[in-house]
Amino acid sequence: MKRQIVITGWQSKVLTALYEEDILCELNLEPQKSRVRVGDIYIGKVKHIVQNIQAAFVEITPGVMGYYPLKENAVHFFVNPKKNDKIVAGDEIVVQVDKENLKTKAWFLTGRLSFPGRYTVLTKGKAGIQVSSKIKDKEERSRLTEIISDRPMEGAAWMIRTEARGQSSEVIREEMDRLLVDYNRIMSTARNRTCFTKLMSGASPYAQLITKFAHGSDCRVTTDLSEIYEELKENFERWGLSSEILRYYKDDAYPLIKLKGIESQIDRALQKRVWLKSGAYLVIEPTEALTVIDVNTGKAIGKQKMEENFFKINIEAAREVCRQLRLRNISGIVIVDFINMKEPEHLKALMDILREEAARDSIQTTVVDRTSLHLMEMTRKKVHRSLAEQVRL
Repeated sequence: MKRQIVITGWQSKVLTALYEEDILCELNLEPQKSRVRVGDIYIGKVKHIVQNIQAAFVEITPGVMGYYPLKENAVHFFVNPKKNDKIVAGDEIVVQVDKENLKTKAWFLTGRLSFPGRYTVLTKGKAGIQVSSKIKDKEERSRLTEIISDRPMEGAAWMIRTEARGQSSEVIREEMDRLLVDYNRIMSTARNRTCFTKLMSGASPYAQLITKFAHGSDCRVTTDLSEIYEELKENFERWGLSSEILRYYKDDAYPLIKLKGIESQIDRALQKRVWLKSGAYLVIEPTEALTVIDVNTGKAIGKQKMEENFFKINIEAAREVCRQLRLRNISGIVIVDFINMKEPEHLKALMDILREEAARDSIQTTVVDRTSLHLMEMTRKKVHRSLAEQVRL
């Protein structure tokens, strides 16, 4: 698939846009001087324990609080050794930012430190080897497990990502060695650092997209920000990427954001109504608990029979629904009210298209099922703020 990643500036933010076949699919806005980012590892101080919700609130930098669930973190990484494993106010612990401070919630923290690579992920506090469920071939799963088994880790686990499928053992082990260096560095130095120290920085939104999608001749990375261009040049070799796909765009009179018409696309991505080529449209209504998307026939008048026309509109709407989830960064529960169809093969085809499009998402998206009221239920993992929230930052 032909992809382009565009990195530019907008309203004191770094804007990252992902295009697939020249269609804008993902947008991310990050303040240029972002203090906290998903993936950051800190030495934090426990401020207080709330027993009725089984959670601790941990200050990771002065004035920035995080939510640390105790049930999910039974073992804590204390900076100062203790005689027992009980966590109390005043303890200094090593934590990683797992999710952004969505809406009114604090930053979500975990003690299971994660070191992600392209092919593997090393996680402290787990055990064993896990293979991506998307790798179905039994022989390939066995081969990858054998490669990972050469690097056993006490108190940590390896996860084999989908991208490892078909890769040589040399490439995978080279990445594992790099992750082990990062892991051992933090394990050995954390006890000698002061409170609120950032031990590791999480990957920027553009770095995450580049390392996921830019491996291949069909991807291009373009930026008009000189500092980011220099940063990427230094990192491309480490990421195993060719600098030939990286381009620096320079035109003060016509910056990238104007060249690509991104501002108008941001405006459209914040509107409730989304028009489809057929003349049908979507109505997207975010609420506190979930997001509701309604599919309407609008101006779409097909020459086929009514059932065929509804099927055609629904298939077009399914593709656009998945694109809008990515573009607007909608997360949580999503309910889609498609136009009612009677033919079982049409319903099956609709589900297949939804699952196929959801699989393109870099964030875990699941098509659950149709409810008894014929509504389609989907979920998308909560990791980052919605586009609307990012714009307001």
